[in-house]
Amino acid sequence: MDLKFVTVETFVVQFIILLIVLWVLNKILFKPYLAYLDKWEENQKKLEEDYKNIDKLIKEAEEKREAILAEARAKAEMIINEAEELAKQKKSEIIEKAEKEAKSIIEAGRNEIEKEKLSMLNWVKSKLTDLILKFNKKLFGEEKLNKAFVEKELANIK
Repeated sequence: MDLKFVTVETFVVQFIILLIVLWVLNKILFKPYLAYLDKWEENQKKLEEDYKNIDKLIKEAEEKREAILAEARAKAEMIINEAEELAKQKKSEIIEKAEKEAKSIIEAGRNEIEKEKLSMLNWVKSKLTDLILKFNKKLFGEEKLNKAFVEKELANIK
């Protein structure tokens, strides 16, 4: 084999050309590609960290949700208890009012019955007095009984 082309000068020139090509490739291709890989790796780490934080954030959100639900349940219970207490008070007030009204109606009815009873008794006494006097007149032919005497005797009967 003939190595006439391989001389020190050609070797130096080829080495310089190789260095220039490597330098150009480094500037144009390798550095941007390595920067891209570094950025990609950084993004992957960030995503991994965010993924770990998501679990933590989800747990925190669930804890907050549970706390809010517990508070809402407690408030709902309190509102229900207040409503039940208010309903009991209203029920008591309504029953009390109804009892008072019933008592007043009963009292008014009793008063009305008593008045009606007295009225009927007076009417019966009046009719009975007239009947006794008429009966006496028919029996004896004259009025021997005194009306005042009959009324006095009827007043003693109750």
